Amino acid sequence: MHIRIHLSHDYYTYTHSVNVGVLAVSLSKVLFEKSKTHDLHELGAGFFLHDLGKVHVDIGIINKPGKLTDEEMGQMKKHPNAGYKIMSDTGQLTDECGKIILQHHERYDGTGYPRGLRGQEIHLYGRICSIADVFDALTTERPYRKKMDPFQALTLMKDEMIHHFHKELFEQFVRLFSR
Repeated sequence: MHIRIHLSHDYYTYTHSVNVGVLAVSLSKVLFEKSKTHDLHELGAGFFLHDLGKVHVDIGIINKPGKLTDEEMGQMKKHPNAGYKIMSDTGQLTDECGKIILQHHERYDGTGYPRGLRGQEIHLYGRICSIADVFDALTTERPYRKKMDPFQALTLMKDEMIHHFHKELFEQFVRLFSR
């Protein structure tokens, strides 16, 4: 895949995308180490591009130092579909990228977006990206909250958000930090 999209939006989204890509590829390597059916190059591209649609979200919303209004959240919730459309319109959309970009905010309990998928309706690639996405968001300084150390973030994810994730997949993610 060769992507030639000039993006100059915001530094946080860029570094977040790189971090999520590294975390999600690391988990994928463990999960798929004995498998030849998963293309890690395409998965990596999808993980790194998961938030591509944020180029269509106002930077003031992305970096707002407080809680988003319902209207602002509505704008934010459009980024998975916007990212999918960008990739499709440029002829770069692969099956892996499509699943990741569209499903990285879906939650195992059905409370996510954009489609409110639940459980096994969410592709494994989307579930992997979701865990890495939340972890990086918690461990990165943001205008509206201080960053947590990795242990604090994993504890919060386990104690307060476990219903968002596939439990065994989350356990595999935690094991990455003990290798």
